[in-house]
Amino acid sequence: MTAESCIVFDCSHPDASIPIGHFEIDMHGDGRFGYGSQYLQTSHAFSLDPIHVPLQTPEIVVPRRGDGTYGIFSDAGPNAWGAQLTIKLLRESNSRAPQNLVEWFLSSSHHGSGCLGFSTDPSTPPQLNDDIQSSRALSGKALQEVEAYTDNPAMRIDAETAHLLSPGRSLGGARPKTVVMHDGTEHIAKFSRLNDLFDVPAAEYATLRLATKAGINVPSFELINIGKRSVLLIDRFDRVEGSRIHYASAHSFLDPKPLSPHGREYVTSFSYAGIAEVLRLYGADARTDAHELYRRMVFNIMVGNVDDHLRNHAFLLHQHGQYRLSPAFDIVPHIDAANRPQSIGVGEFGPASTIVNALSQCGRFLLTQSEALEIISELKDVTSTWRDEFRYAGMARCDINALASCFTIADAVERQQVQASISLLAAKR
Repeated sequence: MTAESCIVFDCSHPDASIPIGHFEIDMHGDGRFGYGSQYLQTSHAFSLDPIHVPLQTPEIVVPRRGDGTYGIFSDAGPNAWGAQLTIKLLRESNSRAPQNLVEWFLSSSHHGSGCLGFSTDPSTPPQLNDDIQSSRALSGKALQEVEAYTDNPAMRIDAETAHLLSPGRSLGGARPKTVVMHDGTEHIAKFSRLNDLFDVPAAEYATLRLATKAGINVPSFELINIGKRSVLLIDRFDRVEGSRIHYASAHSFLDPKPLSPHGREYVTSFSYAGIAEVLRLYGADARTDAHELYRRMVFNIMVGNVDDHLRNHAFLLHQHGQYRLSPAFDIVPHIDAANRPQSIGVGEFGPASTIVNALSQCGRFLLTQSEALEIISELKDVTSTWRDEFRYAGMARCDINALASCFTIADAVERQQVQASISLLAAKR
């Protein structure tokens, strides 16, 4: 029988999980969520999503979105890699694959983003499986098997490798990854795929080093090499001293609708500035985070990270129902960046990956044009050294040359280009 409902728990403190409310899928495929009356009376109650799932007594309809997701609830579950891996491991144990979001929750390893957990009974908290392998378990054999599996999902996975990968069932994103313990804390281990055009973990490592130099808030990270394969280890920013922090993607908060024929939403809401305006409403330090977000936007343009969609931006619950922008993540140059715009809006010219576009709406980030120009100048100075960082990461010359087109703006370091952009912007107005 298909499970249609579950209890949502606050697992901020894994040893003392608290039932928050009841989630179910109705006959139309939409979600319905109700906060528990006891939870609403507690001093630590918080809204899972202040925009779409506010703290209130009446049941809340959580519409099934066009991409099949359910907002904040889907943030806690897998997609792409995690879903594929879950189905694989269940089938190899002769178990049925999940049929709806509730079953995905109940079959997860509860290592997803944030602090939410799921169970069928309010008196039975989710089993927060902490059987996470050490990073020392990342053997050459296991990495070889992961690569082979990404190329041929039909192959069987060795029991030891399955054990290593299992915590990754709850994670989002398309690339292979799992959760490991490293230096006493949870880390996400990110792997290569056989069909990668360049060493992606090493490239992300190099880009994170650039981001750090550029003053961007990123989690701790480390690149390790096992055999001839790179593995990027990233400290989980939603785990702090054994506690879990509530996590919400920008996709959940902004709830993007289908684009109009002219894509005006890229200029208004489906954009970096749209994220900044959410921070103004619900942020604990809106100005600081808006400036940080602007810095990330320009950095992404300069390093060719065009996969900057709304799920690659997130908020962390801070206190009193207010949020902070999460550390930056999934910052990788894309080899076709020269021929693609950003995934979300940058400014008046939609998602166009240009400096003039980045300057066009700087006021929505609570920046003057001169302040924005100063940030751009700083970032150009840092990103113009990208080749040094990629060589430091051990990337082959052919890989570095293949990525050169991603850094055309970063390589054009003269300030006259920025001044020309300002003049062009003024002329268009």
